[in-house]
Amino acid sequence: MVENIELRHLRAFVAVATELNFSRAARGLHLAQQSLSTQIQQLERELAVQLLVRTTRRVELTDAGRVFLEHARTVLEQMSTAVERTRRVAGGEIGRLSLSYTPTLAADTLPVLMAAVHRRCPDLSLRVSEMWQAESVEAVRAGRLDAGLARYPEVPAELASVRIRDEPLGVVLSAAHPLAGQEVLDPVQLGDATLVIWPRDFSPGFFDRVLDAYRSHGFRGRIHELELLTSGSFLRDPGALALVSTGEGFTVAFDRQFDPLPPDFVWRPVEPAPRIAVHLYWRREATPAVRRLIDVTRGISRAEGWLVGPS
Repeated sequence: MVENIELRHLRAFVAVATELNFSRAARGLHLAQQSLSTQIQQLERELAVQLLVRTTRRVELTDAGRVFLEHARTVLEQMSTAVERTRRVAGGEIGRLSLSYTPTLAADTLPVLMAAVHRRCPDLSLRVSEMWQAESVEAVRAGRLDAGLARYPEVPAELASVRIRDEPLGVVLSAAHPLAGQEVLDPVQLGDATLVIWPRDFSPGFFDRVLDAYRSHGFRGRIHELELLTSGSFLRDPGALALVSTGEGFTVAFDRQFDPLPPDFVWRPVEPAPRIAVHLYWRREATPAVRRLIDVTRGISRAEGWLVGPS
């Protein structure tokens, strides 16, 4: 019966049919010649067909043997491909990942990570969406997304996370602001100016970290939350833009967040600077593709020196 034919029979036949010599074929398969002969005999018996003509001087393929050789090679190649792809899927090298990111990661962290995934896992396709933090966390928790990137996310118990980056947060001022000429600012110098920032509801951890850092270092100004919520930040929000343009207010930003920053504004580092952590988060029952993403992300974090302290 055909169902009794095994891959070892096909490998044995292909080896003999290729070499047309039992001794060489046996050596190539690391088999005893008698064992190889037995497998060929079993194959011919199962097929009820003679595949090889053997004499003391030579081995030749029959017409049936030539047809079977073509199909046997195809079967072995298909099996090899199936095994390889199965292992790669199980290892997270093949598949699709849906990933979200918050707007301030678009200029630097996200492109570096995406390039690393494409380089190391070229058969792993990405679907990447910009989302506000609260929306992203809920989408990952509900299974609509595989993973998310955000700063100080509030991660529920169903999710796991890893800190991958610490970035110092600076400020954006009007180029005409009296402090714009300084290379480094102290938060106390911002005194009673208005801080323009994302609404707390969209990123509570980020909001609280920034405000605590500025309040603890002498900042006494009021808070203006953005009303027009786009990735353009204060540049697209008329009220926020007016506050920063006139020098009444300032906003917080990372060094490469705006690329480029319009000439009417300047970015300046702050000392002491609040360091804002970036986290990758995912459902605890991670798929192989997500586990591969975690490995790549941790590797890039180490290679780029993104973390200030232990992760």
